Amino acid sequence: MKLNEEKNKSPKPQMEPKNISHKMKKLHHILNNPIIDINELKNILWGGITCEVPFIIREKCWKLALGYLPLNREDTEKVLKKKRDEYENLEKQYYNKNKLSEDELKILRQIKVDIPRTKSCYNIFNNNKIQQLSERVLFIYSVRHPACGYVQGINDLITPFLIVFLRPIILKKEINSDDIDNVSNDELKNVESDLYFCLSKLLEQIQDNYTFGQPGIQRAIIKVKEIVKRVDKSLFNHIYDNNIDFIQFSFRWVNCLLLREFPIDISIRLLDTYISDISDIFTDFHPYICAVFLVHWSKHLKQMDFQQMLLFMQRFPTQNWKIQDIESILSEAFVLKNAFQSSPKHFS
Repeated sequence: MKLNEEKNKSPKPQMEPKNISHKMKKLHHILNNPIIDINELKNILWGGITCEVPFIIREKCWKLALGYLPLNREDTEKVLKKKRDEYENLEKQYYNKNKLSEDELKILRQIKVDIPRTKSCYNIFNNNKIQQLSERVLFIYSVRHPACGYVQGINDLITPFLIVFLRPIILKKEINSDDIDNVSNDELKNVESDLYFCLSKLLEQIQDNYTFGQPGIQRAIIKVKEIVKRVDKSLFNHIYDNNIDFIQFSFRWVNCLLLREFPIDISIRLLDTYISDISDIFTDFHPYICAVFLVHWSKHLKQMDFQQMLLFMQRFPTQNWKIQDIESILSEAFVLKNAFQSSPKHFS
């Protein structure tokens, strides 16, 4: 009887960290409620999770906002076990190297080539365990989603998820390859399963970016071009006069959600906002972020010629950016989006 009573109790509330902001205190209370208020959580997530709270807070928020974790906290362990068992079965079903077709082997070879090239905050992609984990996730996703399959750029989307899911285990902000070797195989397997399902949830929203012809990317680039033309005509003309097509620099921004352009913590902060409103963010908001990011460098770009601009755009000097810098871009993009959408003819 006593055991049953223990089993039916709600999960024990976590201790609230000391000296944290009102916003993070509110988030802590939301996460401790028996039923999570997902709208309140997403509102806070849109504005970003600060570094004043434990690593596990962001991990939970991402998993909840993506619909991976249940809103009823009592069901969390049950759901996690079910999903992790499901992933184990997917691995057995799809990742048998002795039974792969020629097309599947070709996909696997491309993934193996791309993973070590993945932009990472640290050197974790030099670690063999991380390489194998990432390979399995990307390959199983591609086989189960043949309409989009695996496209270069998807590998970059796993980096922030890996870091956010590993930090609560390793308890370090800056994770290196040696730290991975100290993580148990069971913990890594759980990270792999969680990564697969959360990545799948993200990619569901942008499948048009990876299907034949990549129509989602084409539409977004046209939108970026139109926005820049409206807000900074002189920059638009300078780019045009130097015979630079927007696709030459903004393709990667759309394909990789701008994640390659920033240090990892900036990318993670950007994903806070993306994940908080995932159903609309990529079609409605992401092009504004890209446009505002380009216009941010307008003064520098207008002093450059064709070659200088292309080189500059391949590696914008964001290595010393702070969280406030990306938040400024997000705020400007939000204001611009609201202003433009109030005008029914803001796009030609």
